[in-house]
Amino acid sequence: MEYNSNNNPYTQPGGNYYPNGQMQSIRNPGKAMATASMILGIVSIFSMLTVYIPIISGSLAIVLAILSKGYGKKMLPSAKVGVGTGIGGIVLIFSIVVTLVGMILSLSRDDLITFGRQMDQQFERQTGQELEDVFGQSYEDIMEQYAELMGK
Repeated sequence: MEYNSNNNPYTQPGGNYYPNGQMQSIRNPGKAMATASMILGIVSIFSMLTVYIPIISGSLAIVLAILSKGYGKKMLPSAKVGVGTGIGGIVLIFSIVVTLVGMILSLSRDDLITFGRQMDQQFERQTGQELEDVFGQSYEDIMEQYAELMGK
């Protein structure tokens, strides 16, 4: 039995050639999703100073990378990069948030009140309005209440 392209029902007789004699490239159906996964993963890394964008784009990168695999056994290299950068972006944003929450929880009463006062001043410089006029309570008062609640 001869194993050549003549017995393969998926190829044209005489090979996979365009009319002008050029060889046709075999298209991988998951390549576009793998590329999108890689781009979304990179976006999740570079947008780590925002809160929602890295979580959304990192999650989409992981999902698209898994979907790009299809029924195949191996993942494309760009899909692997998408998974890695997607996970990296999500881990980075969660570590930043946990660090900031830990820092705020560890501040003393005076530091919290000073921080609240600075936030009020910054808001007034940026908007020209006092935070108390806008929300009915200043950030300094919120930090005082928080310090009392935490027993500091």
